[in-house]
Amino acid sequence: MDATRLTRRDIVGRATLAGIAATAGTWLGRVATAHAEEAPSRRAPSALADGKLIGLNYATIPGFLSKEQVALHHQRHYGGALKGLQRIESRLYGPGVVGDVAARRELGRAQSAKANSVILHELYFTGMRVGVGTPGKQLAAALKLRFGSLDRWRADFEACALASAGWAVLAAHPLNGRLYHVTSDAHDVGALWLARPLILVDMYEHAFYVDYRTDKAAYVKAFCKHIDWSAADLRFRAANS
Repeated sequence: MDATRLTRRDIVGRATLAGIAATAGTWLGRVATAHAEEAPSRRAPSALADGKLIGLNYATIPGFLSKEQVALHHQRHYGGALKGLQRIESRLYGPGVVGDVAARRELGRAQSAKANSVILHELYFTGMRVGVGTPGKQLAAALKLRFGSLDRWRADFEACALASAGWAVLAAHPLNGRLYHVTSDAHDVGALWLARPLILVDMYEHAFYVDYRTDKAAYVKAFCKHIDWSAADLRFRAANS
């Protein structure tokens, strides 16, 4: 059995808060063990690990995003989030902060926001592709089970995106195996703890303004045509393994 997977017995019958906490603790212990045994080469590249922006396998996505839009977003906004995080952490772990409760609180909040921005941008950029694809069998079945059909999933995802000022995310939760749509108005708001993002769209204006101006609906519809379903399938299998 994979060390990160909860069995049905782990979940069923643990309806009390204490039981839920114990279940989550068990799962986290298994995740920690599994990660300790994982070879470093298997980790996905991230600026959080080496301080370098991840590269992209496309400069433009024809019919969706122009070269100018991609470059601006990648360098200025994703890159800006990384630089901001590095500045914050140079202060956060410097002398004098621990004794200043207000400063420590604000720097801690800012650290979470910037680190989340880095992660979310990486998942966004690596979750798109040139051309059109389709979900794998497992993910397609899960989408149908949760939303009724792929079309109904897409309609609800688009609705969540248009309602969001920050991010719209399709996530899988390892504690019950269910899919969720998460709407976030800021990098550090709206997170569903432990959930694994599968598909996410950046709804800040910087993600689409060059190409779409204020037409958010056109941007979201175009995004849904260029989801990298191979990446989503890998994330889904990892969330359920």
